[in-house]
Amino acid sequence: MNFNGIDVNTIRLINGECLVQIHSMTEDEIDFNGGKLKLVHSLKSETGDFNPNEIRSLVDSMKKSHYKDKEAKKKYMELYGKQIQEADDKKEDHRMKQAVRRGVIVRLPEKDPNNGGWDFNCEFDGVVGDEVWFDSMSTREKIESGEGGIVIGDKTYISVPTRTVLAAKRGDEIIGLNGYIIGRRLSNDIKFGSIYLPDSNIARVEVVSPPQRNPSYTNKILWTNTSVKKGDIVCLNKNHAIKLDSTMAESTDLVRFQSRVILAFEE
Repeated sequence: MNFNGIDVNTIRLINGECLVQIHSMTEDEIDFNGGKLKLVHSLKSETGDFNPNEIRSLVDSMKKSHYKDKEAKKKYMELYGKQIQEADDKKEDHRMKQAVRRGVIVRLPEKDPNNGGWDFNCEFDGVVGDEVWFDSMSTREKIESGEGGIVIGDKTYISVPTRTVLAAKRGDEIIGLNGYIIGRRLSNDIKFGSIYLPDSNIARVEVVSPPQRNPSYTNKILWTNTSVKKGDIVCLNKNHAIKLDSTMAESTDLVRFQSRVILAFEE
């Protein structure tokens, strides 16, 4: 949506979302061999749009020709094929993989009306000017809906729920927000004597930045917080050690997680 002529500083956000400036909707360039390599970001697993009205009108036309119209029958089979076609899950969804998940906060919400269906609550410490990482679902939704964010002049912005903001870079330090711990994956090769144990589903992570605040959870029986400090080595399921930036043009190799998923500490 183009909002030329609007001063971004006058935009009011009252639904718990902050306004983030991004450079594009997809991270479609990477440094390669001393230059820039532009990547394709088409949705490879897309089956194509299907319009039931179109197929009904084709059936009506075939009835009038007593089903002898070969071109109509051919078009009908193409549309019918799209209707029953399934996406190939072996092909990568490049737009999803490259959806931007970082930018700079330019506006904060005036209030957060409720938890919006999230299973945790945490006071938000992000400030205007923070370079932040956030869950890419905000960008993916705008790509899929064709909204393309908010364009003002030559700048692109998207609204991001504060609870999806995972970390901020301040100076050379990356700190976790919303109760997230920032860590670095370690090797999972564990040696007993001269024998190495095979890789398992457990991730070993060194804490780089402890959480600034502890979140509260809607299910206080199932989820609890565990105190950690910088340098701790913790164990958690691999699927919980999520990359902070998993785009093709990665900006960091760090991972993020909340303390509720920690299984054990290494002494």
